[in-house]
Amino acid sequence: MKPDIFKRIFILYAVLMILALIAVELYVTAAVRNYYIDNLRKELAVQISLMAKGLSFKQLNADSLCRDIKKDTGARVTLIAEDGRVIGDSDKESAQMDNHLHRTEIEKATLFDTGMTIRFSDTLNYDFLYVARKVRLGDESGFIRLAVPLREIDQAVNLLRIKIVLTVGVVLLLTWMVSFWQTNHLRRLLHQITEFSQLLSRGEIEKRLFLSNAGEFNEIAHNLTAMSSKLQGMIAQTEEEKSRLNVILKSVPDALLIIDARGVITLSSSSAKEFFRDAPMAGMQFIDVVRNHEFSELVSEVRKTLLPGMTEFRIDYPAEKYLSVRVSPLFYKGQELSGFVAIFHDVTQIEKLEQVRKDFVANVSHELKTPITAIKGFADTLLEGAIDDKENALRFIQTIKSNSERINSLVDDLMTISKIELGVIKVEKSLIDVTDVFETVTELFQDKAKAKDLFLQPSPDPDILQINADKNRLIQILTNLVDNAIKFTEKGGVTFGTERDGGRAVIFVEDTGMGVPGKYLQRLGERFFRVDPARSRKMGGTGLGLAIVKHLIKAHGWTMQIESVQGQGTKVSIFIS
Repeated sequence: MKPDIFKRIFILYAVLMILALIAVELYVTAAVRNYYIDNLRKELAVQISLMAKGLSFKQLNADSLCRDIKKDTGARVTLIAEDGRVIGDSDKESAQMDNHLHRTEIEKATLFDTGMTIRFSDTLNYDFLYVARKVRLGDESGFIRLAVPLREIDQAVNLLRIKIVLTVGVVLLLTWMVSFWQTNHLRRLLHQITEFSQLLSRGEIEKRLFLSNAGEFNEIAHNLTAMSSKLQGMIAQTEEEKSRLNVILKSVPDALLIIDARGVITLSSSSAKEFFRDAPMAGMQFIDVVRNHEFSELVSEVRKTLLPGMTEFRIDYPAEKYLSVRVSPLFYKGQELSGFVAIFHDVTQIEKLEQVRKDFVANVSHELKTPITAIKGFADTLLEGAIDDKENALRFIQTIKSNSERINSLVDDLMTISKIELGVIKVEKSLIDVTDVFETVTELFQDKAKAKDLFLQPSPDPDILQINADKNRLIQILTNLVDNAIKFTEKGGVTFGTERDGGRAVIFVEDTGMGVPGKYLQRLGERFFRVDPARSRKMGGTGLGLAIVKHLIKAHGWTMQIESVQGQGTKVSIFIS
């Protein structure tokens, strides 16, 4: 509300009061003047009645008589015959005066016995009251007219008018002063209310409004303060719900995108940054964030059918991931589509496990098919008559035995892995002497290393002679690692033992063999994975040794790290603390 409104209101009421003053003044002065004139008329009529008793229209010197009467009454006296001829007058020579038959007061007196009129005197510049009355003097009829000036009445009325103006002026001044004080008070109150409402509009809802001597405005201030408190509570509740939603969105591992009907992202979970891009997504087109054709087609399909849909796809940036996404339509107003909710689930691990399963089935099938085919082939050959060829029959039987042992070794390794995963084979830790373990492993592979002209060197750290482990499982771990190291080393040798790495105790097996290409390091430990499949099979390996080692290390609660340089060798480190 503009402050000038009070000025406009005051001016309006002032104009109305002035107009009322003028109306009152005109009415009162007119009423007073009419009252005086009416009383004067009655008084003159009475005087005419008294004068009529001592007058005659036949007197010779009527002008002189009229002048004498004027001295007593103070009014101009005129005697007029019935035909309008002036017989006598106190102010002028009657013989020189015009016929008065058609004067207004004479005409009224002719009709009503008494007539009155007010005429302005151009000579004297003020009004005169003329009262005429028809009388009968003797045997003749005529008119007696008295005229008095209204100057005194007008002066009295003017004085009354001045008193009224002064009185009303004083009242108006007092009213203006009171109104000015009141409007200033109201202006201050409204200014406080306006400032408070502006604070509320700017969101400063913690403010409160207190008014003094506000009267009816106290209720407004109370309502505004209550509204501010309620808004503060509502906003606090909204912020709490928003914070709770943000916490939920942050804790949800799946990526969530809220997309409006135009395809613009309005909200995203914190996990979405890990899926797509580490930058604000709000305000961007979803196609610029999720650059995938299958997802775009799914959104289009949901837009057409207004039904939820799902699909799976792969992304390559910022990292290779397999994602499963469900897109649902959003309806805020009836059946009008307002947007979409897209929830992305990372199924990369599931895809990898599925791939591992497929590879496992394929590898087991392949590993079993080769020896079974060889066994079946040589058995058929023997049955077809080769059994009588003693020299070849013995070789065939040895081949069948070798392949059966290969199958048996494969099954044993698979059962070992299965038992470890199922918890059938349990790791029972105790404080053991690592030198005993190293001596056992050395005895097992000393001859094999000498056969390839390789050295086999245990290297225990003097400060790490005892560790907390399952002795038999540790021997199994080192047996597999040392066996692999000897198999893939042509010169140099194998060293194994204990050492410290940044304060942590480590068991290591290091060789000087051919090494492993860097791209294969992450896959070492997968079932049936071989860097050189043909050579591994030729050496009788099943491709499960490192998988067993990996499971046993995990069962101990340890971690494994493989470092390799192609052409220089490989080092396997087991961190035991």
